[in-house]
Amino acid sequence: MCPLPSSTPGASLHRPRGERPAGLARLRRLVGRTVTRTFEALRGVPPGGMLHRRLLAGLELTGPELHLARGHADLDGLRIAFVSDVHAGFFQTAADLGALARRIAREAPDLLLLGGDLVGTHGGELELFDVFLSLLTPPLGAFAIPGNHDCFYSAPRMDLWERFLEERGVTVLCNRGVRIERGGATLWLAGVDDLEEGLPDLDAALTGRREDEPILLASHHPDLFVEAARRGIDAQLSGHTHGGQIRLLGRAPVTHSAHGFDAGPFERNGSHLYVGRGVGVSFLPLRIGAPPEVPIATLRVGPASSVRP
Repeated sequence: MCPLPSSTPGASLHRPRGERPAGLARLRRLVGRTVTRTFEALRGVPPGGMLHRRLLAGLELTGPELHLARGHADLDGLRIAFVSDVHAGFFQTAADLGALARRIAREAPDLLLLGGDLVGTHGGELELFDVFLSLLTPPLGAFAIPGNHDCFYSAPRMDLWERFLEERGVTVLCNRGVRIERGGATLWLAGVDDLEEGLPDLDAALTGRREDEPILLASHHPDLFVEAARRGIDAQLSGHTHGGQIRLLGRAPVTHSAHGFDAGPFERNGSHLYVGRGVGVSFLPLRIGAPPEVPIATLRVGPASSVRP
């Protein structure tokens, strides 16, 4: 399980998950769960089937570049499939995920990174990933971080969420990092707990890296980028926002980033962030102006020529 932040007394103990938000926050979650399950029950009727097919048909595999300010040239060209916000079970079946895995496999990524919110409204939905994970075996491995839905709906047995993935060859990076080797180069791949429902610890995630080693951070919530950029993280991959999911006249009525990190590339203090729009949907089975996305991100060693501020 994800440990306590290192600055917390008793940090060597696993942190129990199972706390529920009180008051209006709890009511909001219960309403969201009820609405989601109501729409899911309609997937088998013609209007629901139409929405289902539309969501599947709209998914894009994009090719953003992530720039590392430092690092060996052997890292240049490394490709990462970043799969986030699947919300399995809500208009995403096991068959859908199998088809998605085959589509990603044709791109031959070097590494698979599951960016959180794998489940929708209950932890058992993780079982829908069985075939998906069996079809994706990239040479540099598969890794995962938790999202807010994973933490909230898998609690209090978050250890089962982690065990399911680990037993299928996926390394869970919850406030820890691993060294990725490619040719004569190394990269520190760090992952943190969710910013909303967990306790992210960037210090713990960076423990073990070498001083001159470039860092790629995986954080489900993009707003951790403010701290990551201050700490000199080279690049960060995030999801959570769904790109707004519904955008009218280019603007999303509901935003999930306090800093405007809604979708696409951002830069701050020489650090780079890419926010993927994610695969699935939550609350409503609709996407308008924010099609689903799996970024197949390519690492580039050296400064970016043009990204959004």
